Amino acid sequence: MHPEPIIEIRKLKEINIEGGVVFDGFHGFGLTSTIAIGCFINSLKTELVGILDSPLFPPMSVIYNAKPNFPARIYANEEKKLAFFVSEAILEPSAYRHIAHTILNWSNYNKCKTVISVASREIEKDRTKKDPALYVISNSPNKMKELNDIGILSLKNGTVNGIPGILLNESNWKNIDVIVFVVDVISGVPDFRAAANVAQVVSKIIPEAYCEIKPLIKEAENIENNLKMIRSQTSNNFKERMYR
Repeated sequence: MHPEPIIEIRKLKEINIEGGVVFDGFHGFGLTSTIAIGCFINSLKTELVGILDSPLFPPMSVIYNAKPNFPARIYANEEKKLAFFVSEAILEPSAYRHIAHTILNWSNYNKCKTVISVASREIEKDRTKKDPALYVISNSPNKMKELNDIGILSLKNGTVNGIPGILLNESNWKNIDVIVFVVDVISGVPDFRAAANVAQVVSKIIPEAYCEIKPLIKEAENIENNLKMIRSQTSNNFKERMYR
């Protein structure tokens, strides 16, 4: 007998996305991947095609529009050959390897050609009205050249942690192209500007992937202005205490 899989995929609909692209939207620093994938899901006509269940996931239900949802789900646009894994749950590192293998195995089963993920690096400095640093790394030289040609710099040195790192390591064994965008995110807050930057780059290399950017930029400006105000008030209070 084979042991039950640690992560179970409950299929809701048969789809044909052969040759398509799969996006990893699992939770990371700044929620960059989750926000970006959410933008694609809401901007494109997608449908829920599967859910993921596992004892590795927290016992929770995510409520959207008065409807309960599993904390990890798969959406797809069959016409555009796009699929999106998405989860708002904060997961233990012990789950990362299982999730990465699940994404790659599902992609191979559905004969998809590319998996795209996002790795975030936390920064402390302000970044108001300035695009976050964005780099790319892939196991595919052709994909790297395509991205370099549109001005995206390669990640020359460093580490890629979590699910994106495992996707990169396992990509050749699974015979699938993996692209990971590495982006700087503001520490401690959802980073909508970083998500918008990732979404814009993805749309350049995958025209079928459309995301309405303006709401992300607006939300980014609101968060950044609030951070500036909080830091200014904190600084003023500190100065007042010093000179009393």
